[in-house]
Amino acid sequence: MKFRFKPTNKRFTILIVPEGTSPVFRFKLKLSLLLTSVVAVGSMAVLLLVLFIVNRNHSDRITSLQAELSLSNDQLQSTIDNKEQNVDKLLSELLELSEKSKDIESKIKELEKIESELKSLGGMSGLSSDLTALLPLSDGGIGGEDIPLTEDEIVSLAAEAKDNLSATLDKMPNLQAKLDQTKINLQKYKQLLKILPTYWPTTSVRTTSDFGKRIDPFNGKMTLHNGLDIGGDVGDPIYAAADGKVTDTGYSQARGNYVTLSHPSGTESIYMHLKRSLANKGDAVKQGDQIGELGNTGRSTGPHLHFQVMKNGTAVDPLLYLKIPGEDDRN
Repeated sequence: MKFRFKPTNKRFTILIVPEGTSPVFRFKLKLSLLLTSVVAVGSMAVLLLVLFIVNRNHSDRITSLQAELSLSNDQLQSTIDNKEQNVDKLLSELLELSEKSKDIESKIKELEKIESELKSLGGMSGLSSDLTALLPLSDGGIGGEDIPLTEDEIVSLAAEAKDNLSATLDKMPNLQAKLDQTKINLQKYKQLLKILPTYWPTTSVRTTSDFGKRIDPFNGKMTLHNGLDIGGDVGDPIYAAADGKVTDTGYSQARGNYVTLSHPSGTESIYMHLKRSLANKGDAVKQGDQIGELGNTGRSTGPHLHFQVMKNGTAVDPLLYLKIPGEDDRN
């Protein structure tokens, strides 16, 4: 392409000469048009450059925002992961607390059962102070503002409860050893009670005459009453006060129908004024077995049981052995 300037008429001729024999193309332009074209092309170039720069800035800003968004997403995901880990940790600790609380609850129930048995046997007033501390507090009024705990406070509370329960469970082996020994002693005590005349011998608990000195109801003289009289209705059941063997049964003018039991503890128990005896000499009986029926036979002023305990051949006060029936009687 060749340019020829014609300064005379201030026009420009543009020649396009193809290779070969093709015709030559000529374009004639005035100077004003040419300048306008150059200005237009330059303006377009400047505009394109400005657009390129603006686009480049926007692209950089978008890239920066994308990086910030990615960082925010990473931080959010990290926060979510931490919360999930805390929740998993909390649930795990709560599960462990639940298992430990079940263990403690089982021990407490076992202690309560033994306590109940000891109360029925010896009138215990309650557990020792170290065991009582494990029992729930008594009911009472509560109140105050409802302020939710934060997640950190919940985790801290669970950890504290876990430590407290762990400390309590550390004491459990000693407690278990004491519990086992108490069970052994309790069983021994129960066996001892079975061979001592401790079981109340009839359904009635109405005593009509105590052991000791009294005015004889027949002759009005001061005499020694060597047993315990228990009033009742004719036909009421009479029970063996302890395990033993029937060593004598029969009738006498003073005793009426009677039964005598010998016990492994070295004591004897005698049941007098029976309507009839249901035991035979030589029979082995268990504590609580029925051995006769209450009556009014022999030297008696009315239906009652004369219950007598002999130790080393001497009559002793039956109330030293007998346990008067109460709410926990005869399970």
